[in-house]
Amino acid sequence: MVTNVRLGRTSPDERREHILAVADEAFTLEGYGVTSMSTIAARLGGSKATLYKYFPSKEELFAAVMQRKCEAVIGPLEEMAVAASDPAKLLQAFGTFFLTRLCQPDAIDINRTVHGEGQRFPEIAHAFFANGPEAAYAILVPALRRFATAGLIHCPDPRLAAEQFLGMVRGDIHMRVSCGLVPPPTEAEIERQVSHAVRIFVRGIAREA
Repeated sequence: MVTNVRLGRTSPDERREHILAVADEAFTLEGYGVTSMSTIAARLGGSKATLYKYFPSKEELFAAVMQRKCEAVIGPLEEMAVAASDPAKLLQAFGTFFLTRLCQPDAIDINRTVHGEGQRFPEIAHAFFANGPEAAYAILVPALRRFATAGLIHCPDPRLAAEQFLGMVRGDIHMRVSCGLVPPPTEAEIERQVSHAVRIFVRGIAREA
């Protein structure tokens, strides 16, 4: 549980981080629909005016929470893509990190929130896709395009290829974890899942003779 702090005695950046942490916890525990800006302000121990100074609406606050969560994933993925010179090695590293992070409890909580409330509150679905899947595609697509331009792979539609590869990586494992049927996969299970997806995918985008 996030503890209260006196927002007035912290720097603006620290206040913003604390607001995001408290809002994250509220959205997870109570759901997006039930959670209000008043609820979050009460949890913060401050006024709504202070909260609105940083985030003008609940929609913008949720989007910022999503961005904060995803930044921890996107940074390492960007580093992998920029440094990669071998398609198979990139896909293995990318897929392993992606699936590992996707099956962590906080990521599963987000997935359940979006699936449970996204139809009633489309703004949370938009925030999820913008900061999650779309951010991952924005990294993988240029890398696949670069490999194709270099003649290392045959990939006329990098966007479609990226979507299908990450879909293969998620596979049945992520669905089962999200439904609460199984615990998060072990490193060995993730390795098996990703390696199999990479083998199939790399054969499919192999350079034409």
